[in-house]
Amino acid sequence: MKSIYSAPPTSGDGDFGQSNFLFWWLDAEVTPVLIPNTEVKLCSANDTRKGKVGSRQNKVFDTLYLMNQWSIQRKRIVLAIVVSALFVMIGVPGFFIFYRAPACNDLKQNGDETGVDCGGSCQLLCTAQSLPLISKGDPRIFEFGQGVYGVAAVVENPNIAAEILHARYTLKLFEKTSLVPVRTIESETFVPNTNTFIVFEGPIDLEDRQLDRATLEWHTDTFVWQKNTQTVRNVETRSILLTREDTKPRVGALLVNDSLNEVSNIELTALVSGDDGNLIAAAKTFVEKLASGYSVPITFNWSEPFKIKENVCGHPVDVALVMDRSGSMAFLGTTPPQPLTDVKSAARYFTDQLEGNTLYSLISFANEATNPIDATLDAGLETIKKAINNIAIAAVGGVQNTNIGTGILAARDELNSARHRKDANKAVVLLTDGVPNLPIKTGVQNYPETYALEAANLARQDGISIYTIGLGKDINTNLLRTLATTTTEAYFAPSADDLNSIYNQIAIKICRKNPAVIDIYIRILPNKSFLK
Repeated sequence: MKSIYSAPPTSGDGDFGQSNFLFWWLDAEVTPVLIPNTEVKLCSANDTRKGKVGSRQNKVFDTLYLMNQWSIQRKRIVLAIVVSALFVMIGVPGFFIFYRAPACNDLKQNGDETGVDCGGSCQLLCTAQSLPLISKGDPRIFEFGQGVYGVAAVVENPNIAAEILHARYTLKLFEKTSLVPVRTIESETFVPNTNTFIVFEGPIDLEDRQLDRATLEWHTDTFVWQKNTQTVRNVETRSILLTREDTKPRVGALLVNDSLNEVSNIELTALVSGDDGNLIAAAKTFVEKLASGYSVPITFNWSEPFKIKENVCGHPVDVALVMDRSGSMAFLGTTPPQPLTDVKSAARYFTDQLEGNTLYSLISFANEATNPIDATLDAGLETIKKAINNIAIAAVGGVQNTNIGTGILAARDELNSARHRKDANKAVVLLTDGVPNLPIKTGVQNYPETYALEAANLARQDGISIYTIGLGKDINTNLLRTLATTTTEAYFAPSADDLNSIYNQIAIKICRKNPAVIDIYIRILPNKSFLK
């Protein structure tokens, strides 16, 4: 619609006069309206003509005002609709572009988190929610060899549903009475979500240093606990057996998987302890895979005999040394008699290994055992050593043969005498270089051997442990194994040079009765990279 007038009337246009019309522009749809012969003003009620005109003007004015208000309102509505449409068209995509849902790696505490990126549904467990690792006593020390040590610490993780992939620690090694560590080791280990695991370090070469104790410190400020509710059950070791502990020790066992799933990356650590609780040795092995319902043999090997800190008996032991002084003990020479002279030296060495809560007696034998015996249990150490020095091959009386049985019986009598301490263990250490040939019994073949075996049986019935040493090549190895309490307690020395080592091994067995305990700890690793 177009306007009737292109411009509003001005003053001087006939009867209309100045401002005699009202021009109101509403919008593009509203036409300017001319009201002739009027004057835009409110009229007095006393002027009838003008009053009527004013009334009419007021009505038109009100109508136009209302139309204007509606126009404005309509514009607002339209604007609101347009703005809303724009918001929907721009804002919604922008929301999805710029909005970030709560996450466990946004460095914020949001969602159901109980800490920054931890707790709630997050994989990480907040440190404040975790329980500290528990050390089962101080780290335990053992010797690989002279000046070479190993350290093993038994640690419990009480957080059965959480693990640490890289738990850093500091291991400090100390000499006796020293407050300054001789060696500090910084390392890390995997902490499984199962109860107990081993922190193991070794071999550690300290040269001439004597390691006495160690401490383990965890870097808890670096711990990152992550949830793991999966546990491997029904994987265990069975039929644990130690062999060859006096030469090249070997621990064998059977690893059994009775779980419903295949298990991979199985680390096994063996700890061998004496009856006094001291750690003797430790070793590791690894099984890559073990199917459900299957078993596999495992072994732990050591290249040297187990090392003990000291060979002092912690409990009382009564020992009877039974030594061969038959004529063959001088077959290498008579001035001085050899191998007898070296044998006596080795016997004196043995008594030094068993000092402490130990009593000794000495019985030497040839055709018969000495009567009275060379030294009784109530003799002191120095008296025993002198008695060892005084052992000699008889210069008169004919050939001196070998009667092993009479030596064992004399030792049995002494260990059962009133001189024996009731709380003490009893042991016989027998050394011979020959085959028994006495006593003789008419009509009984091999009676010297039978007599020796009967004597040994009587001694074992009285709770006496028997250790045998065969010296040289002309010995009855089967007999000596049978005389000994077990076959592992029978030893053979090609020459007298081997005797010190053998006596040392026997001293360890007598005093420590080791190993008393063999523990094998199982840890399931995430993968092979966690092997140390």
